Amino acid sequence: MTNSSDDADRIFIRSKWGTSRYVYNPRNPVGRALIVGSLLFVAGGMYLLYHPDLFEASHDWNGSELRDAVTTAAAELSRDTQLGPGSGGGMYDDILRSGIAEAGHRSPDGLSVALASQQPRSAVLEGGAEQARYTVTADGTDTAFCLDVHALKRKLEMGYDSVSISVEEGVCPDS
Repeated sequence: MTNSSDDADRIFIRSKWGTSRYVYNPRNPVGRALIVGSLLFVAGGMYLLYHPDLFEASHDWNGSELRDAVTTAAAELSRDTQLGPGSGGGMYDDILRSGIAEAGHRSPDGLSVALASQQPRSAVLEGGAEQARYTVTADGTDTAFCLDVHALKRKLEMGYDSVSISVEEGVCPDS
């Protein structure tokens, strides 16, 4: 059995609840600090559990970031001839949105890509041209861009012959 005067010197003491576990010693200043630190650590963990977006970057874009991301994504997606504006069942706006967010090294949460023309006719089976216009905006800036996507496809061929995306500053005009 330990002496009461010895307990004040130790950081860890045997539990007095009949188990052979060691616990923090509340009579020692370091043990008391460890007890308080453990409680604060658990409270902080519980807070972060219910507020996971605390350390996320802001979803707000500025105009130059958006301009750089849109032009980079347009160049990269123009080289990718697997998908065009009529393919994917009208999901090309999601492809543009994720491409722009990836080029800007940001989350796509604050980014908006909206179809500004009529839904393009799919040329997957019969070949031909597909064309659509998309307006790109983002939270935190009034800057908008108009993407004019034009794709050519041969009949019953895999992929597209060419995909070109031109970028203009401003909202797309009504078609």
